[in-house]
Amino acid sequence: MNKVFGYARVSTIDQNMDTQLEALEKAGCDEIFQDRITGLSMSRPALDDLQSKLRPGDTVMVARFFRLGRSRDHLIKLVSEFSKAGIHFKALDLGVDSTTPAGKMVLQIFAALSEYDRESILEKTRAGQLLAAAKGKHIGRPKGTNPEQFAKVKKAVEKGLSVAEIVDLTGISISSVKRYRKQIEL
Repeated sequence: MNKVFGYARVSTIDQNMDTQLEALEKAGCDEIFQDRITGLSMSRPALDDLQSKLRPGDTVMVARFFRLGRSRDHLIKLVSEFSKAGIHFKALDLGVDSTTPAGKMVLQIFAALSEYDRESILEKTRAGQLLAAAKGKHIGRPKGTNPEQFAKVKKAVEKGLSVAEIVDLTGISISSVKRYRKQIEL
């Protein structure tokens, strides 16, 4: 028999989830799972427990749409996983019901917005990198010199050792040895 599982979450200990619980009870949930955790926390024990009990045909219901996930992307990912597993989703506050055409459309719009945001961020990041490179700014990890490694390489170069011998002797990467050697020879 298919079950309706409710999920309620508050972000802090001080917040009250009574209104969420009341709405889920009125909607006829068979079992309600509750998490009292900050929004940024990755750990959601009740949500994990809920997911372990889900079977195809079951429904996950929330009183507030954005209480299910840590972010819009996380929420869309969860709802997508539910859909692929044959599990339905309902959000009482927005009237979203994944079993209806209108509900499916709303979820697809949220997914499209999330994808648009991701692509927009990537585009802006790449444009910023290209602009910085055009202005001659270094992109990536700052180049640094480890004084201890530099001293070891300098001694080895003064002894006339090859790059391969220095790498074997010191354990310093070949690229670092070559970079230090180039600095020494200047």
